[in-house]
Amino acid sequence: MKYIVFILLGVFQLFAIDNRVGKCTNTPFWDLVDNFGCTKKTLPTDAGADIIIGATYSDTNYNTLEKADTLTTTFQADVYHGDLSAQIATSYFKSEGSSTDESGWNDTQLGVYVKIYPSSLLTLQPGFGVVLPTYNSENDNGAVDIFGSLNAQYDLDEHYNIFGGLTYTIVNDKDSRRIIRDNNSSAIISNTPVQYHNTTAFTAGIGYATEDNGFINIAYTQSQSIYTGVEAFKTLSLNGMLPLDKHWFLLGNYRYGLSDSTSDNEIAVRIGYYF
Repeated sequence: MKYIVFILLGVFQLFAIDNRVGKCTNTPFWDLVDNFGCTKKTLPTDAGADIIIGATYSDTNYNTLEKADTLTTTFQADVYHGDLSAQIATSYFKSEGSSTDESGWNDTQLGVYVKIYPSSLLTLQPGFGVVLPTYNSENDNGAVDIFGSLNAQYDLDEHYNIFGGLTYTIVNDKDSRRIIRDNNSSAIISNTPVQYHNTTAFTAGIGYATEDNGFINIAYTQSQSIYTGVEAFKTLSLNGMLPLDKHWFLLGNYRYGLSDSTSDNEIAVRIGYYF
């Protein structure tokens, strides 16, 4: 979270006074303060944050590209200030296949995004960030990757919209070998060359916004694997968000695989709290 705070401080040029030396403690970052840390003026702000946790089931392990029952616990946190937002997302997986079992952390993503409004109906959201190598494997994939993205939404009327997004990731991992070990003996049962490449991901769909700020949408997504020679992952998904009250909300989605490299079925349920 400290990385997000540093980013926000850099963008807004905000300054904080140590609570141990200031006369006024716990002053919000967006307040203008005097030399003693006391509020001189409170600036208008729509700052906020949320935390989202959940679980995802799929029948494919996307790290080893094997068919395997994979249960993933997900964590996501977002902070907002006006049209600027920052996000951290990570997950822990446990995968059980016919030949191997595997568990551990997936890579962690940190990103910063800003909304732009070319017209009253069109919203653009460019972003950039890094992918931290928290996934631990015997492959030489310990480099930090960099990504840039652009999402767009066009409102057809009060409820319906069309949307799309494009993400490009610079993969800095070095070519190596993919090592797979047997469940019981830990003997190496596969040792094949691995070549990495930069990836592109694309999504497009149509959505419906409800009166209570919820939504439901249908989307097509196509994304490349970081490994060369692997068919692109193609899915058709049904996604939704249901507000429970002014703080709690539910997120859910079902994905159907359209390519041999993709899990035939994937389902995810998450719950979030908005501060």
